[in-house]
This record gives sequence, structure tokens and C-alpha cells, in this order.
Amino acid sequence: MNIGWLRVVLCACVAFAAGACDEEEGPALFIETEALPGGRVALPYQAQLDAVDAAGAVTWSIASGTLPPGLTLAADGAIGGEPSRSGEFAFTVRAADGRDVDEVELAIDVPPVVLMSGFEPFAEYATNPSIDAITPLHEQIVAGLDVRTIELDVSWSTAWVDLRAEIERLTADVVIGTGMSGTDAMRFETLGRNSAWGTDNYDEYKDFEPVVDGGPETTPATMPNAEMAAAMEQGGYATMISDNAGDYLCNFVFYNLSLYAADDAAREITIGFVHVPPAPYEGTFTVADITAAHGLGLEALAAWLESGQAADEASPTEHGMPVY
Repeated sequence: MNIGWLRVVLCACVAFAAGACDEEEGPALFIETEALPGGRVALPYQAQLDAVDAAGAVTWSIASGTLPPGLTLAADGAIGGEPSRSGEFAFTVRAADGRDVDEVELAIDVPPVVLMSGFEPFAEYATNPSIDAITPLHEQIVAGLDVRTIELDVSWSTAWVDLRAEIERLTADVVIGTGMSGTDAMRFETLGRNSAWGTDNYDEYKDFEPVVDGGPETTPATMPNAEMAAAMEQGGYATMISDNAGDYLCNFVFYNLSLYAADDAAREITIGFVHVPPAPYEGTFTVADITAAHGLGLEALAAWLESGQAADEASPTEHGMPVY
């Protein structure tokens, strides 16, 4: 709310007592900016505050509230930087010209970040639909969610390390891992397993070793698998619910991700994992189909996050390991 009108009231009071106002003072300083554009985590932000009827140079400051972390307000009214986390940030800005002061309440909304991971090609495959299908979603706003993607190496040494670093860089609110399996459906995994087996792309081998020594046998997904799968089914894309993510890199990332989310007491992170069909090598899905199915799932995810309700129980119908 602007307060420039206070000067007019004060002038009227002075006029009543002394007989007149200073005719040379002119109109009161008034902030014209009524709203600001939204920001996006780790992307450049720039906006300019404007005021009219200033008697001299205008100096800007924050009177109350806070800007999104990573943004600053310069004395000339320029707001810039890169937001470092999502949220709705309300604040009051103050403009002063040496004669008058005006204030206005503003806000900058930074949408929740959904980080989706996929893998580089492996084995005899020249491409990997897990990364190819999510690449078109990178930096897109889907149902109010800010989608970011990352390609992971098929590497025991770096896959989780790289994903964790990106989670922390983006302060991601939701993390969805994806990988390829031989199932002709979008396969939602409900449990990660404390088991690692197989040879990665860099000839490192694990022989049914624990992912984390002393870790729990299984760890859960927390995203609304049932709601997301239902949205995909309604759109014509086959899905299944699984309680066995296997022992390879997909499970390795999923298990570590679930432990990480459970251990982060400072904030709540929603996590999950989806095995996608082996497009274009087998099955009925194309890579574009997988992208479209993800879009429907993200819309259901957004609705669930907005509702604040507990997720529906996702009853697994698949108990066998994924086949690659």
C-alpha cells in the first residue's frame, strides 16, 4: 500500500494552521510498481522499481520482509541476482527522494523445482530414453512446477554424487529419478533396495554389495505414485507399480536418494523413481510418448502438492526385478 498520500494530508494540516502550503513542493513521490515478475531458482533475475513525481534522486530500500535468497535490491531500484530456493517471498520496498517517502508491498514467487534425472546410454544401446525423454522438459514450467533435468553417468562412483550436488545447487523440492528397463510401461518403483550388483560403463563391478553399510533393507518413495500412474493411464499410457527396483544403477540412485531425503531434517523433499520403456528399441512407446506421459505425471504431482493431502496407497503389482 502506498503512503505518499500522507504528505498530502500533512500539507492540508499545515495549510489549515498557517494558511497555505508551499506551492513549489509539487506532487508527492509515488511508487508506480504494483507487481514484480516471478523468479526461478538458479536462473538470472532482473527487475526495475519505478517511481514518479520525485523531487530528486530516489533511493530504494527494503522496509520489511525479505527478497528471495540470492536476490538483492540496489539503491537505484534494480533487483537482480539468481534465486537460490523456491517459495513465496513478500516484502515492502521504500522509496525516498529527500523530501517524500513512499512504500509499497510487493512479492516475488519462485516456483517449486522438480529435478528429474536420466542416464547416459549403456550396454549395447546407442541412446537411453530415460534422458532423451526428459530433455524436452528441461527448464519448462509444467503445471506451476519448474522442471530441471540432469544426465547421470552409468557409474557407481559418480551417479549419486552428481545427482546430490545438483539437488543441493537447485535446493530441489522434488527429485524424480528415471532409468530404462525392458517393461513396456511406465514402471513406478515404491522401494529402493540396499543391494548393488553389476558392472558399470567404466568397468567398476559390484557383487551384491550393500549400497550403504548398515543401511535399512529398503527405503520408500514419497511421491504420489498412484495419482501419477492414474493420470498417465487416463492419458492412454500403460503403467505398473513395482516394489523391486533391482540391484543396478537405477536402484543405487533411488536408494541413496531416499536415504538423503529422509535424513534432511531442514526441509521436506519429495522423491521417487520411474523405469521407462526401452524406446525406440522395443515395445509400443516412443520417446515422445514417454515425454508426454511424464507431463501427465507432473500435472498430477502438482495437484497433489497443492492439495497438501497424503498420497493414495500405491499397491505394487510387479515384484520381479526390472530387466535391462
